[in-house]
Amino acid sequence: MNQKYQINIDWKRIADRVVNPNQRVLVLGASDTGKSTFCRYLVDYACDASLKVALVDADVGQSQIGPPTTIGMRLYESPELTDTSLSENTNEERESGQIADSLYFVGSITPQRNLLPILTGTRLMTDSAVNKDADFIVIDTTGYVHDGAAAMLKQQKIELLCPNHIVCIGRSKDMDRIVGCFSSLNSLTIHHLLPHRLTRTKSREARKRNRKARFKAYFADSELQKIPIEKIRGARTPFFNGRIANDKELDILSGLTETEVVYAEWGHRSISLISQRKLTHDTIKKLKDYLSLLYVTAERLTHFDNRLVGMLDNAGDNVTIGIIEAIDYQNRELHIRCKSGIASEIRLIQLGEYRF
Repeated sequence: MNQKYQINIDWKRIADRVVNPNQRVLVLGASDTGKSTFCRYLVDYACDASLKVALVDADVGQSQIGPPTTIGMRLYESPELTDTSLSENTNEERESGQIADSLYFVGSITPQRNLLPILTGTRLMTDSAVNKDADFIVIDTTGYVHDGAAAMLKQQKIELLCPNHIVCIGRSKDMDRIVGCFSSLNSLTIHHLLPHRLTRTKSREARKRNRKARFKAYFADSELQKIPIEKIRGARTPFFNGRIANDKELDILSGLTETEVVYAEWGHRSISLISQRKLTHDTIKKLKDYLSLLYVTAERLTHFDNRLVGMLDNAGDNVTIGIIEAIDYQNRELHIRCKSGIASEIRLIQLGEYRF
C-alpha cells in the first residue's frame, strides 16, 4: 500500500465494500475535500487486490492524469504498482506528470459553460477503460457542486456512467441534492465520507501554480510545428471547414467591411473571416445583405493567439494537445507547439477556450 498519504480509518471500511471486480466508483465532493487523494487510495487498494484498475480523472482544473483542460484515463496493475501508483502531489510529481492512456480535450479549466464536453469526455474515458479490460474503475470529479447546474451535471453524469457506488465526501445539502434521487435504486450504493482531517484548502494562487507546473511538464519536450490549413478540419469552431477565399475575394471583403480582411472561408450561405478591426453589427448586416448570407462569423487577428487545441488523428483519437502560437494566413499554415513528430498525423483540431 502506498504510504505517501495518511489513511483515514473510514477509507478502508469503504474500500472493503467497493473494491471488487466489475465495479465502478464515482467520487463526488466540493473542492478541497480530499477526493483525489481518496481516489489514489482506492487505486492502490484495488491494485493490492490484484485487479486491473482504471482511474478516470475528470477534474479538468486540477488534473493529475494528463494536462489541465483534459479528462484522462490511466490503467494500473499490481506488478507495476511501485512504479505507476499515484501518490501525493509532491513538486517532483507535478514536474514529471502522469501520462494518460487515453485523453479527451475539454479545452477549459472549469465545467461551467462546458457541461456537454465534460459529460462526453467522462463517458468516453470510462468506455475506454472498459475497452481496455479494466476490472475496477474509479472516476474522480471536479469540486463544482454548489448550484443547480452543478447538480444537473453530476446527476447526468451518474445516469451516463451507471456507477455501482457513489462516494460523497463531505455531508452537505449540495451532496443530498445531487444523490438524493438515486437513494432508492438497488443497482447503486451511496456512501458518505467525512473529509480527511489533514485536508487543507488550496488558495487560488496555489491552484494556478499547480496548473502552470502541469503544463510545463506536459510541454517540456514540445516543438513548434507547421500544419497546412488544407490538411486539417476544425471542431468547436466555424473555421478550417470551408473553401478558403482567394486574394480577389479578400479584397472585395476588405472593401465591404472597410478594414483589411486577412483570411476568410466560405460555407453554405455563410462566411467565417479574420479582420484587422472588429466588425460592427451594422457591417455584419451589410455583409449578409450584400452577399445573401445567413451566417457571418467575424473575429480579430488575436482570436487564435495562444489558444489550446486538441489534436486528433484519422481514427478520431486525441493524440495530444497543442498551443497555437501563430497562423501564417498568407501561406495557410498553423504554427502549433506540440509533441514532436506528430504534425503529419493530425486531421482534426478542437479549439479550446483556454489561452496558454
